[in-house]
This record gives sequence, structure tokens and C-alpha cells, in this order.
Amino acid sequence: MSGIGPVEGPGGRTPSVNTPLLPGRWSHRWEVRRAALSARGRWAVKVATAALAAVAVVGLGHALRTPEPVPDPGPWPAQVTYIAYESGRPQPQPAAGSGVFGFVVSVRDGSPVTILGVTPSFEGLGAEIGPSTPLTVKQGTTRHITIKMIVHKCSGLPLDVDLPVLDVTLRNTRAIQNQSFIFGGGYPRDLSAFLHRICRPTSTSSPSAP
Repeated sequence: MSGIGPVEGPGGRTPSVNTPLLPGRWSHRWEVRRAALSARGRWAVKVATAALAAVAVVGLGHALRTPEPVPDPGPWPAQVTYIAYESGRPQPQPAAGSGVFGFVVSVRDGSPVTILGVTPSFEGLGAEIGPSTPLTVKQGTTRHITIKMIVHKCSGLPLDVDLPVLDVTLRNTRAIQNQSFIFGGGYPRDLSAFLHRICRPTSTSSPSAP
């Protein structure tokens, strides 16, 4: 039998031309889902890009931020402490085997400086400072001190001193320093006279048995 007409389905029903078949429905759903996934992906990319941009801005802000100023610790104690010998100032009568020498200490700048100890550079010679340590000298002030030299052993002591050295331990709010002070002028002469008086030029024994 030949002819042109609509194709009848089961039961004699004629399918509508606008009704999609089953494979077409799955294809349509997949396109909708893919579009939704594409939109989510674009949104995720936008969020990630915005987050990276925010991190970059914060990092740039930290990099361009002016660093906070570091507090000035002040000068080193040895830079502002001055010690000079007072040759013309009368000193107390020393005990046997010792000699007393006068000095003046001043601090020119910074925080107060504390003298923690004084040590002669010669082996066999000891020193005691007065007033006793620790002795603090404030900025812009001057202190008169005495250093009592004590001969423990004459052997090896240079009786004729050229440029004697005193090792002084200083402390302020910045640091503790050991500073060597070299004295000229009348101190080498007076120290040499003291050593000659105690030890005598030919002595090689202790002060108690010259």
C-alpha cells in the first residue's frame, strides 16, 4: 500500500512533531547542565582571580609600607667617657707597698656610664678604685676618683714606664665595654717614681723583701 501521511505509532496514535524523542531529551539536559557547570566555572575563576588580586594588593601594601623607626640605642660607653690624670691634686697618704693616684672622669653624652672595674696592664700590679665600684657618672658631670696601685710582685714590673695603660670596664644602657686608656703627661713619671720607691731598680723579689 502506498501513500503519504503521518506515521502512526503503537495503538494507532500519531506522535506530535514538537515532542522530542528520548535521546533528544538527554541531549537537552546535558546542554543545560553543561551551561550551568560553565557558569560555575566562570564564577570560580572570577572568585580566584579576585582573591589573588586582593593578596597582591595586600603584599604590595606591606612592601610599600614605611618601616617603623628603630629606637636609637645611644652611643657606646667608650665613645663618651673621658678619663684624665690629675697630677697636681693632693692624694691621701698611701699604705706601705701602695700608691694613690688621682683621676677625673667625665661623660659627654648619652645615658649614665658606670665604671665596673679598673685593671693595670702590668702583671704583679693591682688597682683599687675609690669610691668603690660600681661607680656611676651621669651625662655632663665630672667625678674625681682615686686609683690605689698595689704592688704584688716586683719581678717583671717595668720600673721606668713610658705610656702606662689602664683597662677600664664601662657600662651604659647600650653595652658593656672594656676600654684601654693610655695616659701621658705626669702619670708615667709619678708611676715610675712609685715603682722605683717600692721595688728599687735592682730588686727581683717581692715588695716585702726588696
